[in-house]
Amino acid sequence: MELIKIFKNSIALPKKQAVFWLNRVSMRDTLVYIFLLIFVLYLPEGYALAFQENLLLDSDLRSVFILQSITFYPMYVIFTGLVVISTLAAGALLMARLLHRKLAFQHLWKMTAFALTLPLIVYTGIKLAGWGNGILLLLLIIGLYLILYQMVTVYPKRK
Repeated sequence: MELIKIFKNSIALPKKQAVFWLNRVSMRDTLVYIFLLIFVLYLPEGYALAFQENLLLDSDLRSVFILQSITFYPMYVIFTGLVVISTLAAGALLMARLLHRKLAFQHLWKMTAFALTLPLIVYTGIKLAGWGNGILLLLLIIGLYLILYQMVTVYPKRK
């Protein structure tokens, strides 16, 4: 039930009330939410990878390939997600420093993780429609940083 509240507040970002509510979410719940979100949003891509018709595998190797896809693909996606969130949070830290806001990296990491909800959903929709390209990805990253900018400016400046 907590994950549904987290999702609703993540969609409501950058509203001030949602920012402060998500600030009180534990890191455990944040990680569970991110892992679940990434897993659900990348299911279509993983499914397409596992059941490609043009793979030149016989029936014995296909079952091994599917097992490896089920085992290793989620780990790869989760690891990549953590690295990407950390990298984007470093950009948010730079933005917070330039705006003279008193925010720690851990706080910005959580803010980035929650702010990624809407761009990830849009990105998955674009990929499913077959329109994915680099320019759209760049626009989504710019949109993410606009959301983060509005979230960071909610907090007071340093004295």
